[in-house]
Amino acid sequence: MTIFQYISLLWTRFTPLEKRLLAEVRAVLPEAARPIFDAQVSAVTKSQRVLKWNEICYYRMKRWKVSWSDVPLFPCTDEMELAEVRFKADGKRFKATLGSVAGHIFDFRLQPGGRSVAFALLEGTPSTKLLDDPMRQSTGRRKPAAVLPAWVNFVKRHENGQSGVWTLYNGDTAYSVSLETGEFLILAEREGDEFVLQRLEPPSDQLYYLESHDGIPKPLSKDLESVIKDGGQQEHQPDAD
Repeated sequence: MTIFQYISLLWTRFTPLEKRLLAEVRAVLPEAARPIFDAQVSAVTKSQRVLKWNEICYYRMKRWKVSWSDVPLFPCTDEMELAEVRFKADGKRFKATLGSVAGHIFDFRLQPGGRSVAFALLEGTPSTKLLDDPMRQSTGRRKPAAVLPAWVNFVKRHENGQSGVWTLYNGDTAYSVSLETGEFLILAEREGDEFVLQRLEPPSDQLYYLESHDGIPKPLSKDLESVIKDGGQQEHQPDAD
């Protein structure tokens, strides 16, 4: 990215990459959802890009507050993943997933981060698929996450969702986060400082431990009971995946 390209983001809502990804998503949406989608894209006034642009969040700002009150919304207000776009740029393969909350688009999660190719041309034809229908009836809950059996069994032994100072999540409450080393599902957190994770992209059947927000997830080297008890005292083993 050149200096001019970086500065241009001060007055441009979307990078060329984001425009292409949004167009790809629009093409797979149900026809009835497209006018709503177009109105939401046009209504975005602020884009927030974090890390190496592993996550790009979109906001509708009114009087310094986020408000979508004057924008058409999807009938389904569930938190959902709308669509996935797989593409190639600069010789690397990427996956972008567009999420929706409260009936409006919210964020793109990219693996790896999209900053380096924000102004690059895509190579070949992207592969795009619809993950959920924004025109369906709301259920009031997210689609359950497919957590690893080892974690399911662990949570069953701690049915109150707590283990000391740790908060434990199940398939209904676990949430995903896009980090520089991959896309992960947060299964447990200790006061927002330590985390137990499951890696979604690239897929892994191991559980991971993250000792701080600015750390790097490492495969667990102890059993879960010991990790929850000892936290950062565990020794890490190299990621051999």
